[in-house]
Amino acid sequence: MNKEMLPDFLTSWLRHRWLFLVSYCLFATTILAYSGLFDIQRNLVFYALTLLTICWLLVLLWDFIREFSRFGKIWRGQKVATGTASERLLLEKVERLEVQNKLLIEKQRQEQTELDDYYTLWAHQMKTPIAASQLLAKEVDSSSVRHQLESELFKIEQYTGLVLNYLRLQSFHDDLVIEAVNLEELVRSLVKKYSLFFIQANTSLDLGQLDRLVKTDKRWLGLLIEQILSNALKYCQGGSISIFLDGDDLVIRDTGIGIAESDLERVFERGFSGFNGRRTQQSSGLGLYLSRKIAAELGYSLKLKSKVGQGTEVRIGIKEVELIFD
Repeated sequence: MNKEMLPDFLTSWLRHRWLFLVSYCLFATTILAYSGLFDIQRNLVFYALTLLTICWLLVLLWDFIREFSRFGKIWRGQKVATGTASERLLLEKVERLEVQNKLLIEKQRQEQTELDDYYTLWAHQMKTPIAASQLLAKEVDSSSVRHQLESELFKIEQYTGLVLNYLRLQSFHDDLVIEAVNLEELVRSLVKKYSLFFIQANTSLDLGQLDRLVKTDKRWLGLLIEQILSNALKYCQGGSISIFLDGDDLVIRDTGIGIAESDLERVFERGFSGFNGRRTQQSSGLGLYLSRKIAAELGYSLKLKSKVGQGTEVRIGIKEVELIFD
């Protein structure tokens, strides 16, 4: 124990034992006053007070040593037994509650792990019938029906992937691969992936200057951009989408229906679909929530501004930062 703590211990000890000290002084004063009033032999009184003082000092010394020992154990982080039976009973109850709480937390963690494993397995199993359905859709003679089927199957595949990526986000750093990513190539591959939806929505695309190498995880950055692009396509029928670099920001801007001002502060919350999502029945309430989580894990900023009837602009701050691994 640090010697500098000794004065603090003495102060604390005296503060809690002042009643014991005062009671001794009052008792001694009472005996002296009593002997003076009734003319008791002073030698007898002296011997009695001396014996009482010795006993009192021994008790005080024992209490001091005991409390100093307890203080030292507490300072070293050791558990100490409390003094009274009531205190011991309360301490035992607290310890039992702590054990029960730990068991409950462990049980909840195990149940959550089992639930995550189930949905991960479900998402992987869904890939097989989706792939089979996509092959069967190509056999449909009518091009309009075929395109419609392919579009709906693509959405099913994307929503299934959304669930899988949501689960993977819990262990984000486990399979993180940092590499130099060509931003223009990544954006073009995502635009190609959604080309059918650009055609169906009659939405034009304007690709600006995107020539930059970014040190990041290609899969997670691709998923982040894909979520923003997918959202823009949902609410931009017959409009235009622009993707370009503005300094350290990757900007995705659309001329769609925009977002209500009352919804702007909540669009990144999990499960929140907002007015547009409820009206069109197209929002899962996970896309933007997942986007913000991915951006935060990659060390990027994510800003959104929008006006109803004028469109939405999302800025992903892709300035390189040093990622902190758990």
